[in-house]
Amino acid sequence: MPVPLEFTPPDRTGSLVKVLFLVLRVAALATTVLALVSRADCVFASGGCRASNLLSYFTIESNLAFVALLVLLIARGPRRLEREWLTVLRALVTAYLVVSGLTFIALIANAGLADYVFLVPTSEKVLHFVVPSYAILDFVFAPGRRRLHWNTVWVSLVFPLLYAVYTLLRGPAVGWYPYIFLDPAWAGSYSAVGVYAAVLAALILGVSAALIAASRLPRWGWTPRDPRRRAVPASAVQDRAVRNSAVQDGALRERTGWAPSGSNRRPTD
Repeated sequence: MPVPLEFTPPDRTGSLVKVLFLVLRVAALATTVLALVSRADCVFASGGCRASNLLSYFTIESNLAFVALLVLLIARGPRRLEREWLTVLRALVTAYLVVSGLTFIALIANAGLADYVFLVPTSEKVLHFVVPSYAILDFVFAPGRRRLHWNTVWVSLVFPLLYAVYTLLRGPAVGWYPYIFLDPAWAGSYSAVGVYAAVLAALILGVSAALIAASRLPRWGWTPRDPRRRAVPASAVQDRAVRNSAVQDGALRERTGWAPSGSNRRPTD
């Protein structure tokens, strides 16, 4: 009995997913850049804020990192599985964006208690809500991500710790803090600032753990080929099938003395 040739249908779903996320990433890149430029109008247009202060916001730094990440992903393309470091980077940036959005929501909700005025222009809404939402969608559904190890969660604290040290050293020198809960004068003491920092660290760990869990879920829509697996040419598949068929024909002749159908051989006596 001849062995049927192997046939792999074209991965049309994979092609659609690749095109979809390429378009989405280009749109997200343009949207994030426009929001950052709009947010920076206080530096370039009105002169109401200093560039160094603007760049000291965790939200601005996270969104700048997201811009760099999108440029890298667009240039690379979802044509193969990512290196593990790239999936780790995607998870970290996404976690920081999400925590920035959640912190902003908490600050707005408690603005009355803190006797603090928050202005929420469109650029702030995009940077704190739209961009984090897309970052989650991209991380969970875009093809190419790797399964992350659980110990990756501790890596997510490295940048926030460096940011906290930078802010607490720079704040007294310039007389300005990007967030009121990092200002010892507003919080009441450095101990109180430490409590707020611990809460944010726990939030970062929780969001990071959720993203790591998401990375371990089955990939949606299309799984790119692992670059470590070598493709088998179609000619090799056909040759293997012909060899298998010949082996089976030989076994049939030995058992029955009859040649397979289509052969010119006669039965042996």
